[in-house]
Amino acid sequence: MKKIKILFLINFLVLIVGFFPSSLNVNSTSDSIILNNDISLDDLSSWWWTPVELISESSTVSAYHPDIACDSENNIHIIFDDVTPDLGGSGADRDVFYVQYDAQTKTWLPLEVVSTESTSGSAYARIAIDSENNLHVTWSDYTDILGAGTDEDVFYKQRSSSGSWSTTELVSSDSTLEIDRPVIHVDVKDTTHIVWSDDSDGWDVLYKRRTSAGSWSSTFIVSEYSTLIAYTPRIDSDSTGNIYFTWADETDYAGSGVDLDIFFRTLDADLTTWSPYTIISTESDDVSGIPNISVDDLDRIHISWIDKSDYDSAGTDWDVFYKYYDSQFDTWHISKVVSTESDSPSTELRMVSDNSHLYLVWEDRTEYSGVGPDADIFFKYKDLTTDSWSSLGVLTSGHIADSITPALAIDNLGHLHVTWSDWTDILGAGAGPDIMYRKFVGSPGTPTLNNIVPNPAKLGNISLSWTEKSDAVSYQIYRDISYISTVSGLTPIATVSSISYIDDISAAGTYFYTVLASNDYGQSSLSNIESIQVLEDEISPGFFKSLRIGEILVLAAIIGGVQLLITTIVVVFVKTGPKIRSPKTGKK
Repeated sequence: MKKIKILFLINFLVLIVGFFPSSLNVNSTSDSIILNNDISLDDLSSWWWTPVELISESSTVSAYHPDIACDSENNIHIIFDDVTPDLGGSGADRDVFYVQYDAQTKTWLPLEVVSTESTSGSAYARIAIDSENNLHVTWSDYTDILGAGTDEDVFYKQRSSSGSWSTTELVSSDSTLEIDRPVIHVDVKDTTHIVWSDDSDGWDVLYKRRTSAGSWSSTFIVSEYSTLIAYTPRIDSDSTGNIYFTWADETDYAGSGVDLDIFFRTLDADLTTWSPYTIISTESDDVSGIPNISVDDLDRIHISWIDKSDYDSAGTDWDVFYKYYDSQFDTWHISKVVSTESDSPSTELRMVSDNSHLYLVWEDRTEYSGVGPDADIFFKYKDLTTDSWSSLGVLTSGHIADSITPALAIDNLGHLHVTWSDWTDILGAGAGPDIMYRKFVGSPGTPTLNNIVPNPAKLGNISLSWTEKSDAVSYQIYRDISYISTVSGLTPIATVSSISYIDDISAAGTYFYTVLASNDYGQSSLSNIESIQVLEDEISPGFFKSLRIGEILVLAAIIGGVQLLITTIVVVFVKTGPKIRSPKTGKK
């Protein structure tokens, strides 16, 4: 009898263990929700350019050299120089001005003077934004303050996110002669980097940085191995803090020849180690100049420049060339001619990128698509996923005077913002050059609704999730008891900014869901339709309810087999094992 009891107990324990899936290490995808947080990439062929806007409305003379940046809240910041006398109380000299577009109120805020301490010519301003939405501005200035002297120098100023300006700081404190067009960049550590051309000891590329606490480094010579002219530098950085420089240089380095070529160099993230030079314009046999550099959100390095080489049938006029670095093979791809439609000089090139697209704008006098011989702003973009280029676009079609010196920036939605100086008398601008602005926008791409699990489900919370769209501001969730072919006549059950939602179901039945993405410019198409069956009876969250009948039978067979094995072992043990005898007890 005791043997039977032991055997029964062992079998009972095995059977109980079989009811707990964690002890069997069985994985079931229906017991977990997998969220897809990847940002989908979309074709921009359906995007459009908004109407031209006049930015320098208060200017009455000449507004030049704009630059533009977007902050984390999608506010737009534009800076430019203007010779209008006493504009904003600036005095009679050329000064640097700033204007902001408020994304919340959707209005342009009043003009502000940046170069308030300047008493001489201030021009060629550049702008950058840090992680706290503080603005950092640099420009060239002839004002003799802070020991700068009457030669041209590099100045700097900061505007806090609350709107207050710092005092002017002298950057080129070691310079003794002219400088040319400083460029500014803020890296992931909120360190500000400024690079410029300097003629103090022959034209070289000089560099200085400022910590977020306000401390300036000493001056570095980026073009330290150059023996001839080095100028028009540009700068960018990657997500780890490596700093990348490019510039035009006449030095015959590594067989590049004495014509201008595009040079490249890296400063590591510790800001201590400099790489050797790399020649970018290796296919060029003529003058290469005005480089641009952009490191995209995936840390791919892109460089563009203008070139007079008759490369790939480009002709001998200035054309836009482009090259990018392939980290997988540690090599630069061959040069690509971007301005293939151009038959006149392409100049004043600017470039920017995000995780999916690379955008270029430049000044061009080609009579393309009937725009006339005046200078216009041309535009192209590259899909970084397909490695394909868009057709050529003209931002200033219909403008009858010169449109020059474009600048561009991307906001958090992937929308492109472009500003330039324009001589066309439109929107009440007058005859002189004014600052114009347009943006390249579109409704969001279509999100993908993930499978709803578990399915069937019990009454209560139903978890929904979908793919993120980089150009979406919000998502509308729709539910119906029949298949959704259109949302016309339906009211969304919720509007959220996240990519998930918990719906509360109180009645049994079959429900259908879809999601739309929205921004200021429209809605996406319907996502895929996902359905779920909600049952009225209580569904145990236990293991067996989530399994199919076949899986239950397999599991039962496994448990039965284990029971049979244990039974056999016990029987063998009982028959062949040592006999355990009870001690004898005798009578006294």
